[in-house]
Amino acid sequence: MKTNSNAKWLASLDVRSTYSEDGAVLLDIQKGLCYSLNPVAARVWSTVEASPSGVDLRGLVDVMETHYTISREQLERDIKEYLAKLEHTGLVQRNGLLHESKAAGARG
Repeated sequence: MKTNSNAKWLASLDVRSTYSEDGAVLLDIQKGLCYSLNPVAARVWSTVEASPSGVDLRGLVDVMETHYTISREQLERDIKEYLAKLEHTGLVQRNGLLHESKAAGARG
């Protein structure tokens, strides 16, 4: 995923979440779809969700780096990949912009 490192990531307003020791479950109330997250993905999600003005990649990596002992570069790659998946499904927005597939679904 090519992304501006200053991009701010925001949780979609259509998503509700609940957490457990096993991770999290997300519900897209607009689409009626549920997503199950493992504990690592849940930590990324909770960081995005807790940032009403958005969080950038550096902020996410900073948070994850305090919890996991892998290189910063690997964290950055993994988080970028995960954000791309979240954006594709419409669970997050980059700089407040809907992903094209989510926007097209809303119109259809």
